[in-house]
Amino acid sequence: MKLKIIFFLFILQFSYSQKTENTNLVKFNHDIRVNAIIPSNFGENFLAEANDSKIGIGTNFSFLRIHNFKLGVGYDYMPYSTTDITRAGNISSAQFHTAYGDISYEIKIAKKLNIEPYFGVGGAELKFKSDGRSFGKQTGENIRVGFNTDFQLAKRLSVFLGLCYLNSNLDINTSPEFVSYYDNAKLIQVNIGLKIH
Repeated sequence: MKLKIIFFLFILQFSYSQKTENTNLVKFNHDIRVNAIIPSNFGENFLAEANDSKIGIGTNFSFLRIHNFKLGVGYDYMPYSTTDITRAGNISSAQFHTAYGDISYEIKIAKKLNIEPYFGVGGAELKFKSDGRSFGKQTGENIRVGFNTDFQLAKRLSVFLGLCYLNSNLDINTSPEFVSYYDNAKLIQVNIGLKIH
């Protein structure tokens, strides 16, 4: 009888351990960020030297959590107006779109304060317009590295401030001497927004 009780307690403990381990390992996550983007382009390239950046918008959705690591997807939109027609030609404005996947890691600093560094890769699209008409686009890929600092306002609402370095490589078909000027975009983004969790 004692052997049966010990065996039963062992099975119960083992199943409980397996259950708690599995529920803590992988969880569905539902963090949604919506933010304004203040971009600052730099380097010797078309976006930095021939355009003026405007305030953009971005969103990010973290859908899976493994311990403190989070997997997510995001989208950014940044508008530009042309400042140098000698380099832009007939283009009066450009729109920079990025869609990406990222991995972030949540670090608790204080009761209501978190910092969340991240790394992401994705696609980039630079669309050109003039007088409401489309003048083609460039596509490519990008990498991003940054962090967000979250301050909790309510149980499911935080405000955040973030900094991101974004490096994009764009496809271009032009004379070889101009390729390096039009085939990349480098920028620092300041992100300010709300996080729903």
